[in-house]
Amino acid sequence: MQKKWFKLFIWFVTTSFFFALAAILISMFRFGPTEQEVMQFMMGMMKAMDSSLMGLSMQVKEDTNIHSLMNQSIAFAFPLLSISIAAGVYVRCRRKV
Repeated sequence: MQKKWFKLFIWFVTTSFFFALAAILISMFRFGPTEQEVMQFMMGMMKAMDSSLMGLSMQVKEDTNIHSLMNQSIAFAFPLLSISIAAGVYVRCRRKV
């Protein structure tokens, strides 16, 4: 009983029983949230969703003006991207010669 490993084992067992008892007592005597607390939480989550990227993307999807602007910018961006890739390949091949 005087060895360090035995003292460490006893300390570990005692600590784990303390935390288990504390968890049991907290779960037994803690009541669930009230309806008002749940509603406040849900309202906060909805406000957070409105300002998040998912909320912004949903607003963009519903707005027809922004949706048409995005379609036009995509239609304009792909040819520019292919031209820039072709120009980069041309410059890269030209410098090797």
